[in-house]
Amino acid sequence: MHLLNPFQMNDWDNKTFFWAFQAFQLAFVAVVCLGLFGYYIPIAREALAFLYLTFLPGVLVLKALRLHDRGTIETMLYSVGLSLAFLMLTGLAANITYPLLGYSRPFSFVMLFLTIVAVMQVLLYLALIRDRGHAASSPELAIPSSPAAPFLMLLPFFAIVGTYVRNEYHMVTFLFLLLVLIAIIVLAVGFDRLIPASCYGLAIYTIALSLLYHTSLISEYIWGYDIHHELYLVNSVLIPGLWDMSMPYNTNGMLSVVALVPIYSLICDLDPIWVFKILYPLLFALVPLGLYRAVEKQTDARIGFLSIFFFFAFFTFYTEMISLARQQIAELFLTLTILAMIDKSMARGRQAFLMVTFGFAMIVSHYGLSYIYFFSLVPAWLLLVIPERLGPWLPERLTGTSGFLKSDPLAPSGTGGGGVPVRTLVLPYILIFAALVYLWYSMVAEGTALATVTGIGDRIWSTLFADSFSPTAAQGMHILTSQAVTPLHGLAKLVHIATQGLIAVGLLATLARRERWRIEPEYLAISLVFLLINVAGIVVPFFASSLNTSRLYHITLIFLAPFAIIGGIALYEALVGRIRAITAAPFMGTAYKPLSAFLVVFFLFNSGLIYQVVDDSPTSMALETTGDKPVFNGKEVQGARWLFSEGSERPIYVDGTRWWLLQGFDPRRQRYIPANASLLEPNSYLYFGMYNLAKDSVRIEAQEYAVTTADYVDAGRFIQNQHKVYDNAGSTIYYR
Repeated sequence: MHLLNPFQMNDWDNKTFFWAFQAFQLAFVAVVCLGLFGYYIPIAREALAFLYLTFLPGVLVLKALRLHDRGTIETMLYSVGLSLAFLMLTGLAANITYPLLGYSRPFSFVMLFLTIVAVMQVLLYLALIRDRGHAASSPELAIPSSPAAPFLMLLPFFAIVGTYVRNEYHMVTFLFLLLVLIAIIVLAVGFDRLIPASCYGLAIYTIALSLLYHTSLISEYIWGYDIHHELYLVNSVLIPGLWDMSMPYNTNGMLSVVALVPIYSLICDLDPIWVFKILYPLLFALVPLGLYRAVEKQTDARIGFLSIFFFFAFFTFYTEMISLARQQIAELFLTLTILAMIDKSMARGRQAFLMVTFGFAMIVSHYGLSYIYFFSLVPAWLLLVIPERLGPWLPERLTGTSGFLKSDPLAPSGTGGGGVPVRTLVLPYILIFAALVYLWYSMVAEGTALATVTGIGDRIWSTLFADSFSPTAAQGMHILTSQAVTPLHGLAKLVHIATQGLIAVGLLATLARRERWRIEPEYLAISLVFLLINVAGIVVPFFASSLNTSRLYHITLIFLAPFAIIGGIALYEALVGRIRAITAAPFMGTAYKPLSAFLVVFFLFNSGLIYQVVDDSPTSMALETTGDKPVFNGKEVQGARWLFSEGSERPIYVDGTRWWLLQGFDPRRQRYIPANASLLEPNSYLYFGMYNLAKDSVRIEAQEYAVTTADYVDAGRFIQNQHKVYDNAGSTIYYR
């Protein structure tokens, strides 16, 4: 039986495409209408609405662009990226236009539903008209025949079951097994057993999604840090049905939060909490898949798999990023920008459209990532341009090894194919990106995102010469020089430092042997700048702390991860060149075997599995069910909800961990509990959560330059002369 590939719908002939599109849209509208009349079909609306919103707008744009034959992975990724950009821009346009027409609630189900369906019909007409002359290739769906495929598909369901058992019965056995299975899969790839190369893309997506779900689904409420403030902003849009663009919060200018989440919530009929916990991981897991495709195109499938496993094995991917919804979406757009940038076979006009569209979508998704990418573009451009300009005056021996003068074999005749390569990182693109950054960040949220980066720049400049390399001012240096809590944690630090060394070796090996590694010049140039950003996170005061060192490193791995594998291969080959007998040692038959074993060790440390097994200061959010973590139960949420429904504007004191829970309700009223209990204001509330009650302990945080320190003190001294006004056995509220 031959099935058309639904992930490449834009390659279908117009007649088949039209009827398939209308049939899907009719099913979606019918399910929505049945729900409105009280006939609810479980999961049907959520699934159909998610697919409708996430894929079809992008497919229509690809068809209108006449962009065909990109393959399953790239077509699907471009479809998702263009769909998300379409939804954010539709929400922005509705928020601006409808109030002018007298409709005060543009972010309501009826208005958004009618708007999206109507705009989709217009897009369908344009797509069919513009793509009229396309000779359809009717790509068929390739179903992997390997028995590994169904096993890989079951991994996310294993994570779902594991988190359910953890939440209900406090058992983490299934999550243990999940992490062990992932480690076995990596070894199977390294040893070239069981998992064929045709399944690598599927393995990347399902492993990434499993890791995300094994943390995002713990607790029935959102957990983490910034995501509580993001939830507050989402509710500030959903409750009045209007986005207030003037609220002076950096995050309020991010359409990935204030437009995309409300649209998914209303159209899919999902609480925003579950949009964050279920739908966003489905989107964020596409980042490793896109990076895998980008690396595979430049190297090979196995290097691509190991590189991207290294990227998402780092704990930030499935811990910190769970509480940063806006950065999840921005990283997807950065990944799509990379894919478009390295594709020298795409028509220049379409490539420019995709790069500018994804660049703008990144800007309106996350200011931090956009700034880092923007500030890397100019030095990367200079790394490309200067050798081109100096080439005619340099000796041939130098130009042949400069690393950036390789002829572009895909360049059209007369455009540099025999000399200077056709570049995709050009000055007009940088200028357009800079203009979009300035215009957006200066117009929305009272310009707070622009003021934030200038403030960080001023602080760095004022302390650069006095506090460089200072452990108190440079967060990265503090991490490197601080004493590990146990010898095992110290070993983990050495493993992390080893990966940094592999990245440096890999970059040097790539520059030395450009003809072997075939890394595109634009990718290599930005990677070199990102390596400098890594170094800056260690030595430059207040640079890494503006984001957090682990987040900064995670971002740089988007470009740098492949060079760790290239570096490992280069070191292996150097060792074999000196000691040929090394290949006879266990796990050393090829470079991929020791590399896969090393990555498994790296993963077991980062996931916290090793610490949990030996009970050595466990770190895992999922496996460790005790300890003080920003994971909150229903009673804590209920207590916070009661507190804010009370209606007064009195200050609320809360400790450093529970602070984040209250951020999701109203960030204007809360205060950190001071170390001195006498400093508590009168006529104020004091909120205690489960940990405070069970341990009779309060987390007190202190900031010393760029380093935050925390100490736990007795909770009893803060409730003297306080009156208990609420108690549900999971949270307690006092009034003074």
